[in-house]
Amino acid sequence: MFYRFVIIEIVFLFGMSALAQELSDKQRNLAGRYAQLEQVLLRLTETSAASDPRKATLLHKAVLESRDKLLVQRFGTLVSALERRQFADAISGQTTIEQDLLELLKLLESATRYEHGDAEKEKIKDFLKDVEAILHSERTLRNQTRKQEPNTLPVLEKGQQDIRMKAQTLHDRLAEHEGWQPHNGNEPSQSANQPEQSPSQTQQNQPLQEWSPSQQAMQKALERMKQAEQQLQKAEREGAIEEQEEAIAELQRLKEELEKILRQLREEELMQTLEKLEERFKRMLRLEQAIHLQTEHLINQLAGESSSEQRQIKIQADRLGINQQAVIEDAEAALVLLREDGTAQAMVESLLQARFDMMEVKNRLERTAWDAVTLHITDEVIDTLQEMLSAIQAAIEESRERQENAENQSQQEGRGMDEEPLIQLLAELRMIRSMQRRVNERTIRYDDEIKQIQEKPDADLQLLKLAVEELARQQNRISRILHELRIGKTQ
Repeated sequence: MFYRFVIIEIVFLFGMSALAQELSDKQRNLAGRYAQLEQVLLRLTETSAASDPRKATLLHKAVLESRDKLLVQRFGTLVSALERRQFADAISGQTTIEQDLLELLKLLESATRYEHGDAEKEKIKDFLKDVEAILHSERTLRNQTRKQEPNTLPVLEKGQQDIRMKAQTLHDRLAEHEGWQPHNGNEPSQSANQPEQSPSQTQQNQPLQEWSPSQQAMQKALERMKQAEQQLQKAEREGAIEEQEEAIAELQRLKEELEKILRQLREEELMQTLEKLEERFKRMLRLEQAIHLQTEHLINQLAGESSSEQRQIKIQADRLGINQQAVIEDAEAALVLLREDGTAQAMVESLLQARFDMMEVKNRLERTAWDAVTLHITDEVIDTLQEMLSAIQAAIEESRERQENAENQSQQEGRGMDEEPLIQLLAELRMIRSMQRRVNERTIRYDDEIKQIQEKPDADLQLLKLAVEELARQQNRISRILHELRIGKTQ
């Protein structure tokens, strides 16, 4: 009988060893695949930098997030834990890595989601590039016409015709995209092959004043180019130069109209994002304030209560933990919106800090750590959410003012509205200052907790270690954001 038990124990130990080896091999395979994925992301960032800068920025952020979280190294730690049969540590590490990978996945998904929403803007940008190329060609031809060189008129006429044909192609693409239609039954002169009509005659015959400004400018530019061809054909250099000058002016007006459309699209996109964020932050703030009040009530209830009543209080605390999880999920949804925009670096980091605090509150509630520290953390979360909500509401007001003043071109002069940040620089700097203050205060608190470890034999050292590591990551990210602001990457 004794030998049977020995044999059973040997078989069991052998089975555990084989299982540990199988699990560690699978974990090592995952670690290798993830390391390869990080390298692929890095290569995609480099290859898409020129063709798609915004997508490259999102991919670069994903790589930085991965490295900030030390995911490759932590995968290696899991392999070691399984090899040593430290299954509890492995399970804990796998759970946290899974959460980090889900967050990274959301960021990578946003890199493709924005493409659909930005299709219209990309088309307008393409039109602008074509307009600028035609404008450059027309200015060059105008300068050549001014030189009065002999025997160049046929070459100049051919050059003007080539430019007009490119402009006609652009006209047709714009007409298809914008749905240009004639008004009052009059057909617009969408082909410039009508030499008998002057611009004034065309305006009399067709209701140009009823067309969109971009349509008017495009049509007039084509007609001026046609008139310039005719002047060159008749050896009228001065007349050709005058028509070329008018064509340049109309092309410039077309460019300004397309830039205006681009600014409007960006402003609409900003407003939609800001309004979604405002709604989420209001809900998060409302829930977090309720959690704070109810936690305070639990602490007051706990003193002097019997065991059965304390169990009821524990049930209430569990419900608060569920509510806190709802706030965390709202925060994650808001992070996706912020990362899709890609211009509010400080707000992203501030929300990441708040989310970490929310998770700490949830853990403390679940561990029945109902004390002043829990209340202090919820206070910090509330302060952070209030500050961020104020910044969002201020950005909404600024966006509304820009839309109201959109007709005043002097106010938009020199402004790249397509690059207008979600949150203005001053608000970002305020958030960075608040984040640094919280990091400083948290450093002091953790230092006190470390000094008191010997007096608290039941202290959760693992949680404290994770909190200190997170604090170090927060400090590194604050430094990186400040560096990017200094060199102008986020402006």
